[in-house]
Amino acid sequence: MDHTTMLVNLLKLHFGWHLARIKCLASIIVALFKIKTVNLTEVATACPGTAEIESHDKRLQRFFKQVESKPSLIATCVVAFLPYETSTLSMDRTNWMLGCFNSNFLVLSVVHEGIAFPVLWLFLPKKGNANTKERMQLIDKFIEIFGVEKIDCLLGDRECIGETWFAYLPTHRIKFCLRIKSDRNLSRTNGILAPASHFFRRLPVGTSCALVGPRLVCGQRLWVTGGRLPSGEY
Repeated sequence: MDHTTMLVNLLKLHFGWHLARIKCLASIIVALFKIKTVNLTEVATACPGTAEIESHDKRLQRFFKQVESKPSLIATCVVAFLPYETSTLSMDRTNWMLGCFNSNFLVLSVVHEGIAFPVLWLFLPKKGNANTKERMQLIDKFIEIFGVEKIDCLLGDRECIGETWFAYLPTHRIKFCLRIKSDRNLSRTNGILAPASHFFRRLPVGTSCALVGPRLVCGQRLWVTGGRLPSGEY
């Protein structure tokens, strides 16, 4: 049984589409792995079958014009393919230019063997970082589909910080591991605040350590681990 046929059998379990559309989606997915680009003209060259490349290209164009799928359907399908009872989630932002149009998305992914598989995303009609409301909106959508018990841990970079955000996560019983900026204030053992970099500035490059006891970060008492990267960043 080839990869496309195997994928068709799996997709039929989740998508209530006509078989021809499911086969088209399976062909697209397999082609993407082969050519590693989302350019549909290139994808058409890797589609299976004896039809001309131009025919494959027109078929793909029709698929994306006619087929409308709910984000929740895609999310449940991706999560179902992964072998986990609970999921490690990663929140990040991706930004690129499409001609003169700025495409800015906040993306929530499921992590598998070091690879982030997008399951939900939010278009940001602006440049720059997402705000707390937008991050909460994405997590709320995941909880609506899967339940909070599906979340093992949330990972995020330095833009995923803030007092309201740090209060929201424990309120929803979500464990998290989020990077903070080196100038973000942490509490010392005596309660006095100091920039995070002060606690780790004597560390040799390439090493890390955990602070003793939870520290006050963005209004929450959290466990903090820090290190110095080869680039010199914390």
